[in-house]
Amino acid sequence: MRLRGLAIAFCVVSALSAVAQTPIEIQPVKELKPTGTLGTCSYKPTETEAPYLARVSGAEKTNGGMLHGYSIHGKTGTYVAWFGIVRGITPPAEKDGDVTLLVEHKYFDGMTDCHIMLVQWTGGGDFTARLKVDPAAIPALSLVRVYGTVTGEKLSVPEVRVDYIRVWPWRTFNFMDLTGNDHTNPRWKKSSQVSGMDVYNPYPRDDYYFTLLGDPADFGLNLRPE
Repeated sequence: MRLRGLAIAFCVVSALSAVAQTPIEIQPVKELKPTGTLGTCSYKPTETEAPYLARVSGAEKTNGGMLHGYSIHGKTGTYVAWFGIVRGITPPAEKDGDVTLLVEHKYFDGMTDCHIMLVQWTGGGDFTARLKVDPAAIPALSLVRVYGTVTGEKLSVPEVRVDYIRVWPWRTFNFMDLTGNDHTNPRWKKSSQVSGMDVYNPYPRDDYYFTLLGDPADFGLNLRPE
């Protein structure tokens, strides 16, 4: 009887711990082999992601592209689904606190390569994302899509309270440079070597990301807005 009680208590504690964590999905890395053809597809959420995307208004399902502009500012109270590159990861200051991500926003027009996630090289600036997650689960310079409410804006950096996050490690995403309205933080451009090069590569290897984004060792833990 005592063992059964302990088992029930363990299940309750486990359930509470699970509830405390922000839902996260990480795209599997697989070898991409050229097939001779490329296709463009509409974005498809995962089964877990779909309910969060359903909460996003039509005007927010895409955020910037060739056909229309977009600003990440003045969105307090809005439920968003923003893409971006993780530049900084700040662990919680206390037990059960929030992890804070510093994210370089990337525009997204709703279309992607069929075989790999595609976002625009340009973006709307930096934002922070607060969530409960193991910091080690999100690699520096990975691509993320965060779903949540913009709770405020400090020094022109919006803050998002995250309900769900999807993560794309290196070799699972690429870029297309079709939008000229770029508000990317000049801080990140210092780590990039894109001058005179096409940022699109349908079958990227690690050197692609080093050239465009920099060295992950220079980013990640405790890198803060400035």
